[in-house]
Amino acid sequence: MTKIATHNKIFHADEVTAIALLEVFTEEEYIVQRVDHDTTNFADFDMVIDIGKKYDGEKYFDHHQYKGGKSSAGLIWSYLEVEEDYPKISKFIKQIDDHDTGVQKAKEFEYSNLISCYNSDDINDPQKQDEQFKKAVEFAKTVLDSFATMEENLQEAKSIVARSYTFDNNRAILELETFTPHWTTYINGMLTPHIKAVVWEDEAEKNWKVKIPAKKLGSYELVTKPLEDDGTMEFVHSSGFYAIAKDEETMKKFLAKQIR
Repeated sequence: MTKIATHNKIFHADEVTAIALLEVFTEEEYIVQRVDHDTTNFADFDMVIDIGKKYDGEKYFDHHQYKGGKSSAGLIWSYLEVEEDYPKISKFIKQIDDHDTGVQKAKEFEYSNLISCYNSDDINDPQKQDEQFKKAVEFAKTVLDSFATMEENLQEAKSIVARSYTFDNNRAILELETFTPHWTTYINGMLTPHIKAVVWEDEAEKNWKVKIPAKKLGSYELVTKPLEDDGTMEFVHSSGFYAIAKDEETMKKFLAKQIR
C-alpha cells in the first residue's frame, strides 16, 4: 500500500491527474491524504505530490520547485516512463502543464477547468472537499483509461493492417486479417490511395462486410465511387460506403463489378 500526501482545500487538475495517472498506469494500491499546505513532516508518506517544497523525482513531486515548466501531472507522467508509448496522453498532460504553469490557460469548458468544477461550495469543509476530490480523481481516471485504451487499440490496429492482404487478387481491395474499427487511421486516401475498399469476415454474424475508405481521416468523402446495390447483397447503405454479403463468394462477385 503506497501512501500519498497532497495538499488540502482547493484542488486543481494537476494533482488530481497525477494521482489518477498512478492509479491507471501502475498495479499499486494508493491511500491519499490531503494535508495542510504548511506541513513539513512527510516521514509517514511514500510519495508527496504538489506540496512539500521539494522535488527529487522519487518521493517528492512539488512542481513549484521544478524549473522545467511541468505541473505535478507532468512530473508523475515522466516518473511513470511510458510517455513514448502514449503520445496522445503526453499531449494531453502537456495541456495540463501549460495551464497550471501559466503558459496557456485552458478555455472555459476544457479539462483543467472542468476538474476545478468538482471543488465543493465550501472548500473549508475537509469532508466535503475530500469527497469531491475523490470524484474528480475518478473522472480523471475515466478520461485517462479511455485515452489509454484508444492508443493501445490504435497500435493493435496498425499491426493488423500490416498483416492484412489483398482480396480476390485485387490490389485495390484489402482484406483485414481480423476486424478492427481503427483501420481507418491507417487506410485512407491520404496514406493508401491505391486501396479502394476494405473487406473482412464477421464470424459472429456469419457474413462478409466491406467499406469504402475516406479520402482523409475523419472525412465523409470517399476515395472512389459509392457502392451500388445490385440485388445480391444483404445490405447496401444508401450512401454507398458500406455493404454486407451473405458469404465470401457473393462479396467477390459484387466487388468485381464495383472496384476495378
